[in-house]
Amino acid sequence: MLCPLCLSESKFAFEAKGFPVRDCVKCGHRFAEIAADEAHVARVYDDAYFSGGGAGYSDYLADAEMLAARGRMYAAKLGKFAPEKGKMLDVGAAAGFILKGFVDSGWRGAGLEPNERIARAGREKLGLDLRAGSLESFATDEKFDLVSMIQVAAHFYAPRTAFRKAAELLNDDGLLLVETWNRESLSARFFGQNWHEYSPPSVLQWFSAKGLTEFLKEFGFERVGGGRPSKKISGAHAKSLLKYRLGDNFLLKLIPDRFNFPYPSEDLFWALFRKRAI
Repeated sequence: MLCPLCLSESKFAFEAKGFPVRDCVKCGHRFAEIAADEAHVARVYDDAYFSGGGAGYSDYLADAEMLAARGRMYAAKLGKFAPEKGKMLDVGAAAGFILKGFVDSGWRGAGLEPNERIARAGREKLGLDLRAGSLESFATDEKFDLVSMIQVAAHFYAPRTAFRKAAELLNDDGLLLVETWNRESLSARFFGQNWHEYSPPSVLQWFSAKGLTEFLKEFGFERVGGGRPSKKISGAHAKSLLKYRLGDNFLLKLIPDRFNFPYPSEDLFWALFRKRAI
């Protein structure tokens, strides 16, 4: 099976949840061997993903303010790179809470979400421009000053198509913001095959900061910023994820649903890229 980034040959690495995980022999990208398409996205991110627990959320809508705060956090980080702000597209926007944080900070824009029902909830609740669909198949003549992908890139079923589309959507000197899991982090290496993010079929791609930076050069992107993000996770979401990974445990009942915990690990990174003018 060819690498979904550089299209080189790959080799089997291990199996996670019954799915083969492969490594590219050239660029080192790690990915799940799953024949994924837009129908796969619709199946994985159905209504149960946002309210059924498991690998998703026990109650996504309850995390509204926490997610909006993350949008405001990133808007502040981007201030020195885009002081005039502008028009943005938030990919994988769900109900638009992170987008709302950006809008509250002065950005204008839209969100793209594969689950029509959760997008409709955001339109009705927040009055945001939320559109149904995946980035890989998104068609528009609009141009944006920022495309944001917060916890989205790992779920792309066709990452080359998705990032090429992002480049096409951006104005020259526009910004691409990516937050995703770091497969080369200390915790990912320590836990090995048991790292919590090896969870296909929801997660399909596992990036490193260096690998993503090198890959995006092909589409005219230059890295201009990045680091480790601060993140919080609700007790309810934490319990759902732990139960999905570890099974039932009476200790999980001790975690309060509505308490927001600082995310304790260093296995996330964010990176900001600027599209070079041609």
